[in-house]
Amino acid sequence: MDHSGSGVVLHERRDSSNFADRRAVSMLRDALHMARAQGDARPPLAVVAACLQELGVGFGERRVSASISLEQGRDEWLQRLRNADRSRSLLVAYRVAIDDLRGFLDRKNLTGDALREEMIVAYFDDYRRRAQPAPASYYRRFMVLRRFFRWFSRRANVPDPFLDLEAPRKPQQEADWLTAEEFSRLLRAAAAPLRRRAGLAERDRLVLVALVATGLRRSELIALNWGDLDLDSLRPSLLVRHGKGGRPRRQPLAAPLAAELRRRQEVARPIADDPVFCGLEGKRLQAKVLADIVRRASRRAGIEKKVTAHTLRHTAATWLRQCTGDARLVAAYLGHVDLSTVSRYSHVASAELHAAAAAISDHGGLEGAFIPDPEPAPTPTSEPIPSRRSLFRRYSRASR
Repeated sequence: MDHSGSGVVLHERRDSSNFADRRAVSMLRDALHMARAQGDARPPLAVVAACLQELGVGFGERRVSASISLEQGRDEWLQRLRNADRSRSLLVAYRVAIDDLRGFLDRKNLTGDALREEMIVAYFDDYRRRAQPAPASYYRRFMVLRRFFRWFSRRANVPDPFLDLEAPRKPQQEADWLTAEEFSRLLRAAAAPLRRRAGLAERDRLVLVALVATGLRRSELIALNWGDLDLDSLRPSLLVRHGKGGRPRRQPLAAPLAAELRRRQEVARPIADDPVFCGLEGKRLQAKVLADIVRRASRRAGIEKKVTAHTLRHTAATWLRQCTGDARLVAAYLGHVDLSTVSRYSHVASAELHAAAAAISDHGGLEGAFIPDPEPAPTPTSEPIPSRRSLFRRYSRASR
């Protein structure tokens, strides 16, 4: 078989390819000379790459070493969160988690390997052995670092070490809550403190009632100013300016709590920016003092459960669920960011929320919460308890 024809074609193709190569090199040489004549001091390959990109020649994604350290990344990330007006507790959680990881890497002389998956796995093994965290704490630490590295990997142009890591299962915790009788004992204990300081008993009772009547988070309660309260309308309420996720919401106020707040407002004549809940010196109530208020009252009341401000939030949720049986309403009343799937199709009206506030007040016997009564709690009677829904129906009709 005669292959002479195919050999000629191959030779012509090779000559054509060599000519194209020489022309391309000549064009790049001319571009480099032109760049230098114009004062471009970039490295030669940088100039060549820029010319190729102008001609539409693309390059695959290029990974480079991290241009910023974990410490720099931490500071930038925290600043982003501050600009987004995220809560102080969230900022602390990120700072503690990132610094703990940095400390582990420093101890192991692995700072340069921070972004490798195996180093993250080793860190969490060390964290579990060293800190022995509760399941909820371990889960939160994992989610906090995963969210940070999702951003940091893009910022530093490095692989995300959490990309293929399975998140731990979110723990389902059975929350403690107080019965109406236990909460009554809590109030009576707060009314008779061991320290006889002016305004102490009244302040403590107000804090306890506000927590259980509104279901507010600790940070939400502390942040309230008098300008956030609407006490003169037919449906008193307060404005939570920065709820979970930075979302504002309007929270109904039960009649007994609204009346007590109105009375205090008339006496103190505060300005709009004054805090509603204060320490005994008149400054904004601090988180540690609030925790002491709840802990001190629960110990004096002899309640064996661990009672915190969050326990009273769960108490509000439980009472409301008992009165209504409506999980959708409970989620809306507590200001949950992620309601259940059904809530997307079931709007909770304002009237329902105000009825919920009244139902919680009635269930917990808050009508007489601000009447001083240091006597021991009476023995519970065996009177029949109204059905769960009857109370809510009564207040729903009244709020229409």
